[in-house]
Amino acid sequence: MSIVGQSIALFVLLIGGLVGFLVANDVPIFTEVDQTVIYGEWVEQGVAPYAADKFEVRKDGIYTKGARTTSHYEFTGRKLIYTVGNHTYLYVMEDDKTLQREKPYHYSTPFIKVR
Repeated sequence: MSIVGQSIALFVLLIGGLVGFLVANDVPIFTEVDQTVIYGEWVEQGVAPYAADKFEVRKDGIYTKGARTTSHYEFTGRKLIYTVGNHTYLYVMEDDKTLQREKPYHYSTPFIKVR
């Protein structure tokens, strides 16, 4: 195979890898995500009310018990990801009112938007 052929093959491989990465990580390429969809208070379901996890998503960060726990989060339109301390939280949006917690891995649980 000539150098030109190898270069073309490498280019095609790199482009394929990039597209695969973007698809696998649910990265929006051409659409702008409406961030306001995720804003609000989210409450864990399927547990006693006194034991339910709660958090609020605002434009400037994630809040727990009224205090901002992190100012950085990522919302792709389908996934909400943020880190607090050593814990990474991942939620998958089922619909406009339901998030499914996928990380931390100890258990998966739904959260409902209450306001």
